[in-house]
Amino acid sequence: MTPVVSVAVAGGTARPEAVAALTARLRGLGPVRVVRGDPASVPVRAWRAAATTGSTHHLVVRDTAELAPAFTAELARAVAGHPRSALALHVEPDSWNAGAARLAALRGCGWAAAVPQDCLPPTAVLLPSDLALAFSGFADAALAAGGSPDGLLPEFARRHRLDTLVHAGGLATLRAAPGAPPRPSAEVCAGPSERPFGGPLADRVSPLPEVLPRLHAGRARISLWDPAASTWRRASWSRYMARSGRNWPGAAPAAAFVAITDRPPPAERERVLPLTEVVRYGLALGTVLGRAPAETSALELRPCLCGAVLDAAGPVPARDWPDAWTDELTDVLWRAVGVGARLRAHHGVERWPPEELRDLPAEEPPCGGPGTAGPSHRGGRPVPPTHCP
Repeated sequence: MTPVVSVAVAGGTARPEAVAALTARLRGLGPVRVVRGDPASVPVRAWRAAATTGSTHHLVVRDTAELAPAFTAELARAVAGHPRSALALHVEPDSWNAGAARLAALRGCGWAAAVPQDCLPPTAVLLPSDLALAFSGFADAALAAGGSPDGLLPEFARRHRLDTLVHAGGLATLRAAPGAPPRPSAEVCAGPSERPFGGPLADRVSPLPEVLPRLHAGRARISLWDPAASTWRRASWSRYMARSGRNWPGAAPAAAFVAITDRPPPAERERVLPLTEVVRYGLALGTVLGRAPAETSALELRPCLCGAVLDAAGPVPARDWPDAWTDELTDVLWRAVGVGARLRAHHGVERWPPEELRDLPAEEPPCGGPGTAGPSHRGGRPVPPTHCP
């Protein structure tokens, strides 16, 4: 059966000309309906709007969505390859799913298995049409009972045993609210080749990792998946690195890497996102990969690394965070990933027994580093607790 995608745009906040441009981009997929109204209820109405139009799949996007140039072709390919999965095309910045998507991109995968129980916005999501109609009813009842909108899709997927995949290439983004973290500029993220963000990736799925490094609230963290509790817990970065590269002391790689940087980092940037933390994150990513990404993939992977830097910088107005800082830290992060991969390949263990991973102790921030951050805010909105382990 040839997939037929019907689309609903959840409107009410964007300018009419922006909505018209968005719907024109989406008509290549199938019928498009625009649903306007109260921002709290319009996503549920949008899910119901086109779920019974004879389509095989149903997509809902916000009217503030910005679509990658490759959006239509990539989505059509994804529907054909994953016809019975929920496909999330946008994830919250600095979330578990954002970390999983970046790891997937570094592995050369176009999709990542969604992190169970992590929040996913119910817009920029595609579902098989029969499940889209069921989801609209479920979401309506859950919201009436006081449920969180961003928790609807994970709970629905759990109840229906539905595989949920998140895209690793940034096919859709939502325009940031005032005061939210600065987003990648096209010039900085694309690099010299001006390769568009959200370009084609291999249609493979990256499985849920046992170890997930994150750059969260200005700090590099190591999280371990506990399948028994279906949750993540934070573990010691230095102990993890010492075991990954068993011939190196845990802190030595970061110290050595920072020592060879070109010049002292700006003090203003260090207060927000220390260079050492970016290096620590890159080293940890490399050890999880176990093999350095090919140099020829540097430009394709640059956008996801650029996004990691900007998300970790937090709610800094764009005027206070120059593109030059993003450019430099993205380059440092790329190099650190390669160093970490070589560290694991040449000096580390081939595979950790699960029980040894689970026995790694937790670790507080090192002396002199940023303190333990509380829940961050994006544009004045508190982040759900599942984003802030």
